[in-house]
Amino acid sequence: MSELSGTVAPSLPEVHRTEVDGVPVFWNTGTGRLSASLIFGVGLAHETFLETGITHLVEHLAMRTVRTAHYENNASTEVLHTSFDVTSSPETVTEHLHRICAGLSHLNTAPLEVERGVLMAEQRGDGPGVVSWLPSSLWFGNRAFGLAGNVQVAPIRADAQRVGEWCAEWFHRGNAALVLSGPPPAGLRLPLADGPRRRPPAIRPFELAAPARTAIPNGVVGCALVSWTAPMACAAGVLVARLTDRLRHLEGLVYDIGFDHQLIGPRRAVLGFGTDVGDKYAARVVAAIRAEVAELGRTGPTPEEIAADRAGLAEQVAEPGFAHYRAFDAAMSELTGWPSAAEHQDLVLRGLTAREVAKAARELAARLVLCAPERHLPADLPELPGSPLPAVPGREARRALVGSTAPRGLRLVVGDEGLSTFYGDSPVPVSVVRYDDLAGVGVEQTDGQLPILHLFGSHGGSITLRPGDWRGGRALVRQVRARVDPALCFDAPDPMRLFEQS
Repeated sequence: MSELSGTVAPSLPEVHRTEVDGVPVFWNTGTGRLSASLIFGVGLAHETFLETGITHLVEHLAMRTVRTAHYENNASTEVLHTSFDVTSSPETVTEHLHRICAGLSHLNTAPLEVERGVLMAEQRGDGPGVVSWLPSSLWFGNRAFGLAGNVQVAPIRADAQRVGEWCAEWFHRGNAALVLSGPPPAGLRLPLADGPRRRPPAIRPFELAAPARTAIPNGVVGCALVSWTAPMACAAGVLVARLTDRLRHLEGLVYDIGFDHQLIGPRRAVLGFGTDVGDKYAARVVAAIRAEVAELGRTGPTPEEIAADRAGLAEQVAEPGFAHYRAFDAAMSELTGWPSAAEHQDLVLRGLTAREVAKAARELAARLVLCAPERHLPADLPELPGSPLPAVPGREARRALVGSTAPRGLRLVVGDEGLSTFYGDSPVPVSVVRYDDLAGVGVEQTDGQLPILHLFGSHGGSITLRPGDWRGGRALVRQVRARVDPALCFDAPDPMRLFEQS
């Protein structure tokens, strides 16, 4: 019985497990057409900055073996996994999976140039929302989980040999799991190559002093690195609901409050919540976030809010698609080695206490980084540096009198060890890029004789160096380029460029 409501807590759907050709298979007893997801434990977080998008390239090449619109099928590359999905009759699903496995075991890289163009065109569309990529980038920079919002570089520079090596390294039976909406059909085969079990990247997040503030061009976002527990998930849900009610329904300032989180370990996650509110209302949104987080930590959720959180999950459990989600969650637990979400869900269904949720809200408040335009951030919070690295000492470059595209107030400091930028008189750097910490350099060719350089540091800094922005800028670009390892350079893709290619 639930202590909260006196009703019997609903049970989570059962997930069955078996193996086919050494691949773990998770399934439930669904009805209707058979759905399948062949999952591999590799995604953006496993890549390096210079190979961002290489998993996506493999996914596209493998899907060329099943090009058809006669039945429902798709594929996707996410932060921690890549999935090949199909829904149809058991016979069609069996054939589709067989062809995907065969294509991955002997990847045809001949169409690589075609798929480069497809991926570059795909990048021109809308990218992930800021609440998805900003938190991870704050704590991981241009590495691992922090790559979620990056421009993909592999479509520009990866050759056929490297793409084939990546496929062989990650797309094999030791790093695979299959999710089915029904029992495995007769004759199902998964002819994948052998390989070792892989795990998520073991990269420690930066130690950031929080609570803190940091500037972004527009909108308001709250970010935090927290313990990911059932009470924390409930606290986040209650907070978003309160902010939505206050800022939309009572004050009419926003349309909605976005929320996202990314697991970075067995019990930890980075989360983000926020809105693209207009600049003139940003300060009111910041104040509302601070007030609601503090109040939730002081008094906890109301009984009605806890009941709504529980009822929301109970409603999902009753839906037919939840059983398929449970099987997917079990498969991801197998691939990552992390606990499934079942423990959290059981706790919610049995009933959380207001004290537990309030404690989680206090943790969230203590680790919160508020992001908004500089003039709307609260002065009583310490400013978070744009990089965990200290600023590079050196001389300050002077802004060009005519033709500079650098924002007014931006200061550039050039030293023997790298570059730093600042705004106004603030001693806190906006960005720090050291030569010994470079992740990559995008080279944007222009009509002039010298290119624009886009420098990215592994610790998250990024600085764009355009010759015409600074006095002596041409000599400065030559100086910086001479310090950069050519192996780190790549042609800047369109989403990174300052100007249209002529």
